Amino acid sequence: MEQQAFYEEVPVVRGLKATWDGALWIQRRAEDPWDDLGPIDVFSPARQYVGTFPAGATEMPVAFGPDGLVAFWETHELDVPTLVVRRLPAAVR
Repeated sequence: MEQQAFYEEVPVVRGLKATWDGALWIQRRAEDPWDDLGPIDVFSPARQYVGTFPAGATEMPVAFGPDGLVAFWETHELDVPTLVVRRLPAAVR
């Protein structure tokens, strides 16, 4: 056993967030193990698969609020961060 070589551990889940209603957003790693911005899988509060946002389609929200509100950090041309609040479509809440 001591002579065996094993591949280093590569985490698959890079982020996990829960909405106010209990839905889950799970961000996977991208193709390269060092790339944290992979696709985001969405599951309903009943743990039914809702769908996947492809890598780069959206970022993982900073926070979830009631009635589908989500907060994202956005940076503008001068690298000034702005907190932006949006409402998600009912299908992915």
